[in-house]
Amino acid sequence: MRLEVPKVFEGTIPVQSVDIEHFDFAQLYASENKIQEALRSGVVHYPFTADPDEYGNVFITGHSSYYPWDKGKYKEIFALLHKLEPGDGYSIFFKGHRYTYSVRKIFEIGPDDVSVLEQPVEKKISTLMTCTPLGTTLRRLIVQAELISVK
Repeated sequence: MRLEVPKVFEGTIPVQSVDIEHFDFAQLYASENKIQEALRSGVVHYPFTADPDEYGNVFITGHSSYYPWDKGKYKEIFALLHKLEPGDGYSIFFKGHRYTYSVRKIFEIGPDDVSVLEQPVEKKISTLMTCTPLGTTLRRLIVQAELISVK
């Protein structure tokens, strides 16, 4: 899986998966470490959320800023996510297809709000998430989009 968000970065970047066998909501701290490890190699498709070819919410998270000494080249990949506006588009490349989404809503939530992980059964959406303001983990910037085409 790869992600393309033209207003935020050039080209496409890898979307990493965290093996659900290694993700345990009862052990959230240990599971969060798995996500942090995967973020070194791109953005992360959150465990237990839909794939682009399924109904539900394709939930992807990435860093807006991260420790300069940490490994990985994607520490600031979502630093410009706040530049997106309703109507802007982005694409997810998955299993040989391009899934194009149109941004519908942009808002902020608290770090413990998991409502944005909800999986609608009647539509195909995608959510991008990062920390905000830059350099903090105070809040989460949420970009929700609706699938508009598959090619």
